Amino acid sequence: MRLDQSARTGLAADLADLRVVLARLPFPARQDDVLAALVCRRAPSRLLWRAGSLSRVRDYTSLDELCAELAAPRRPPA
Repeated sequence: MRLDQSARTGLAADLADLRVVLARLPFPARQDDVLAALVCRRAPSRLLWRAGSLSRVRDYTSLDELCAELAAPRRPPA
């Protein structure tokens, strides 16, 4: 499944915005930490929606790792 240009552009923009908003987030961090930081910084809901797809139990060691997880292609549930 290929993403159309607007979806790729939207993802790239969201990742760039997440990098700005979460620049001072201490790592390691979990999904709850990310969501709390986004709420405290009054980030747009689209960023909360993106971060909501992160694993709830994984410890992300860096912002790069977190963004890579969000950028990875998703497989539909079986």
